[in-house]
Amino acid sequence: EKEAPGYYDVVKYPMDFGKMREKVKDNEYGTGTEAAAAFFQDFKRVFDNCYLYNDEGDVTEEASRMLGLLPEAFVSSCIKEQKHP
Repeated sequence: EKEAPGYYDVVKYPMDFGKMREKVKDNEYGTGTEAAAAFFQDFKRVFDNCYLYNDEGDVTEEASRMLGLLPEAFVSSCIKEQKHP
């Protein structure tokens, strides 16, 4: 609330990259396709929350740019995983 006043009034399901990192460290996502789907859902929630809370402007533009990089990053990581199982 101190850093983002009213955030919890607007965002009902908070998620951030720090929480995602902790979930990975604690193996909360699990493995396989279910884990990938859960990870992606949290990733998408970070951006959904960003658009909910922030007015259009620099923050949402940067979020859109980052979200646009997701398909390329995903494909790249899949290719690396196939080469090094």
